[in-house]
Parts: sequence; C-alpha cells; structure tokens
Amino acid sequence: MTTPTPAELSAFVKEKAASLGFALCGVATSLPRRNPEFYDWWLGQGFAAGMHYLKTQKRRRKSFKALLPGAQSVVVLAMRFPGAPDSKPADHGTRAYGKVARYAQNQDYHDTILPLLEQLALALDGAAGTKGSLAYVDTGAISERAYATEAGLGWIGKHSLLINPEEGSWLWLGEVITTAVLAPDSPMADHCGKCRRCVDACPTGAILEGLRAIDSRKCLPYWNIEHRGAIPTEFHKPLGDWLLGCDICQEVCPWTSHSLKRARAGIGEPPVEYIAAEEILALDKEAFKTKYKGRALERAKLEGLQRNAAIVKENFDK
Repeated sequence: MTTPTPAELSAFVKEKAASLGFALCGVATSLPRRNPEFYDWWLGQGFAAGMHYLKTQKRRRKSFKALLPGAQSVVVLAMRFPGAPDSKPADHGTRAYGKVARYAQNQDYHDTILPLLEQLALALDGAAGTKGSLAYVDTGAISERAYATEAGLGWIGKHSLLINPEEGSWLWLGEVITTAVLAPDSPMADHCGKCRRCVDACPTGAILEGLRAIDSRKCLPYWNIEHRGAIPTEFHKPLGDWLLGCDICQEVCPWTSHSLKRARAGIGEPPVEYIAAEEILALDKEAFKTKYKGRALERAKLEGLQRNAAIVKENFDK
C-alpha cells in the first residue's frame, strides 16, 4: 500500500472535514513567530485578569508538540454558528430580558463539535497510518486563533477574534493534532485596514487595538462568565442587558454584515437568545441544573447567572 503524500493527506482531511459539516479547514505546522513571546507578555501585563489557569498552560501553549510527542501538524477547523429566526419576545421592552451571546446558543458547542473532531482524527490516522491523533475544542492548552491564522482560515481582527472574508467571525474553532505530515496552508493577509468600529463600539475600552488582543480586566464576557463573586459597579451600566457574554464588537464589524451576502447567504445571522431576568432570579439549583444542563450557561453557575440577571434588571429599571 502506497503511503499518501502530505498534499494528498491534506486534501483527504479537508474533504472529510467538509462532509462532517465544517465550514473551513486548514493545516498549520507551527505557531506565528511572535505568538509565544506575546502570550507571555500579555499574561505579565495582567490582561488575563483572574483566569489563572492560563498561566499554568504557558509551556504547553508554546508548541502543539508539547501536547502530543512527535506531532507534526495541526488541522484547524471552523464550524459556523447556525442561523435561525429572530427570537425577541413579544413583551421585550416592557419586561427585563437578558441576552445570551451567540456562541452560547443551544447545546454547548464543545459537546457538539468534539465528537466530530474525534471522527476526523480517526479517519486521518486511518489514512496516514498513524495513531493517537488528538482532538481539541477550546478547552485544551492550544492557541487556537494563532494556529487558525497560520492555517489560512483568516486573520485576527482588532477585536482579537478570527475573521474569514467569506464567513465573518461567527465561528467555533477546533483542532486535530497529529503525527502525520500534512502540507501546510498559507496565512491570509489582514483586511481590517483603518477600520476601528469594534474599538469605538466597545463600552469599556477593552480592545487593545494595535495588539489584536483584549484586556480581560475590562471585557464584559470576563465579568459575566469567568469571574466569581460581585461585579464592580463600574461595569454594571456597560453590561446593559447582556446576561452571558457580549457580541457588540462582532455586531458592528463590516465583515459580519459582508458574510450575510457570502457564506451566510440563505442562512442568516445567528440569533440572540433572550431570557427573562425574573426567570433566572427565581431558579433554584435543581431547576437550574434541569433547564440548562449541557448549555454554555452552566459555566457561569447559578450564582453567577443570577448576579448577572440582577444587573440586567437593575439596568432595565433605571
């Protein structure tokens, strides 16, 4: 049996990825040169806020080879957020509703995408004659967006998210790390130019424009998802009606609206989910577990979600 060439393996994995429902697929064999040093600097500036687990991942984030001995390639994949009709409640405007960021719609995307990545890993091992290819989706110590740029999936926008010229940024990322040698793709040019709509729209000034990075100490999703305990009052008003996460920087990006004419034509924009603040405030632990099991909302825990709902209601009542 003839061993497939790196180019043949890359073509195989891209075809398989498309059949599994991934919108984008590319191959990287290294990190951008500046990434490990920049990541260390970013942590050293305190921009990770209270996400201390990021510091413990420093060594492993510097190379995918620290995650899989003998690794040669990273297959980077993107799946688009599904579109759906507008879900804004009829009584919106007369009752306090909190919004859920689009990435957190429906079932937790980690649980949805990981089995597909594992299928791809097995298929790749079968085609390449390798073993033990690893699937990751967000939770592993891997610099997803950095590898995505090296794999030619897009560029890092000023809001620090991956932007693809056809798909925009409504994308979930995942990876397969493998010992197979695949033909790498070429990085894409940056197309943000002089645009700074995301920078101007951020209500807390969290976007580090020239660095393509975020100061988590000012970022609303840090406070209403990752942070435990009370949220400083200076962030209450900027949180507005965001119950979980925040999509402002993506909503104003021209590439988001452009994607509706391109890859998302006929699919539409992913909807915002609205949940009544009073509904969250009335939940007990059992009801919360039953209603939101398997949802990204679980990450904030009941205490965090009720804290957020109280702020949403506070802002609505003013």
